Amino acid sequence: MYTIPDQYYGRTKEWAISYANEHRIPIEAIYKVIHPQETLALRPTKGFDPMRWPTACYYEEAFVATVPSGRLATGNCYVITPDNKRLLDVEYFYPYDMLSLPPPVYHPGTVGTVVWGWNIPEVVFTQAIFGHWFFDILPRFHLLHQSGVHIDKYVIGKLTHSFQYESLDMLGIPLERLIQAERNEFHIMAERLLVPAVPWMTGKSPRWAYEYIRRQLKDNHPVQPISGYERIYITRQDAFARYVINEDEVLELLHSKGFTKIVLTPLTTAEKIAIYSSAQAVVAPFGSGNINFAFCNPGTKVIEMTPQTVTDDYFWKISNHAGLDYYEIICDIEYPAKLVGGADNLYVDLNKLRHVLHLAGIH
Repeated sequence: MYTIPDQYYGRTKEWAISYANEHRIPIEAIYKVIHPQETLALRPTKGFDPMRWPTACYYEEAFVATVPSGRLATGNCYVITPDNKRLLDVEYFYPYDMLSLPPPVYHPGTVGTVVWGWNIPEVVFTQAIFGHWFFDILPRFHLLHQSGVHIDKYVIGKLTHSFQYESLDMLGIPLERLIQAERNEFHIMAERLLVPAVPWMTGKSPRWAYEYIRRQLKDNHPVQPISGYERIYITRQDAFARYVINEDEVLELLHSKGFTKIVLTPLTTAEKIAIYSSAQAVVAPFGSGNINFAFCNPGTKVIEMTPQTVTDDYFWKISNHAGLDYYEIICDIEYPAKLVGGADNLYVDLNKLRHVLHLAGIH
């Protein structure tokens, strides 16, 4: 009987060293560093609120490991090594109430995995969250491709949204080469399992992930600027969390300065890229849609409005990588506070917004 292992390696490199020593092979045969570790000195936030995180950002090395007879278990696709241990630095734990697994389905050849996060049917799909899809899932294809190993199949979490299919098409990933992990009892064994690092686990929003997304989704596709979108405001009116309570007043102020309101949800990926490529100034509440900052042109002014209960440098890092002029406004929240951390709706101080717009040269 197969069960979910409760033993593990904290880091994939620990397994690689152990396996290489046991089999007397060079570690490079099973563990390849694609991007070495680095520390970047990023530009501080602008505005009137204090900086909330250090400007020196450390990123661990991004790697691809080749696991002989490697297995993927559960919908989360825990990576299991030949000695029946999990690799913790490429998984996101979920407290499954099951212990046993069916026998694995065997796949000859080389299989690459890009599953990360929670892939739990009828509960949550991390890959369905716009931000995680673009910066924690898709960049793993880059690592796999840079390994130089031919890949027969890719394992991916269940696909549920049009932006997933659109972006896969733009990356040239054919659907017939995908194996979707669609159930909690998912269990396969590959002759060779290729396991790339997870951007989130290496330091959140690494520069190489930004460069890949920018190059593959924008630079490699013709984008024509669209008139009328020079100044845009991104609304979260259709979101269940982190929407602006006093949005009517915010819009009245922004309309007076030539801003156009944008609802992202109904737009295609190509339309979003075109709109952000056209923008000279963007005002937006904190949320996954701000991944699109990656498609702005260098020098674009970005004002991000963040609930005071959220301290997250995700989009500030992307703005730095993209060469944007980034401002943050820390906002009061709607009470009572949400039970889920970071989900609070926000109230924008209009005077603070006016001052930040003036500071940014937006008149």
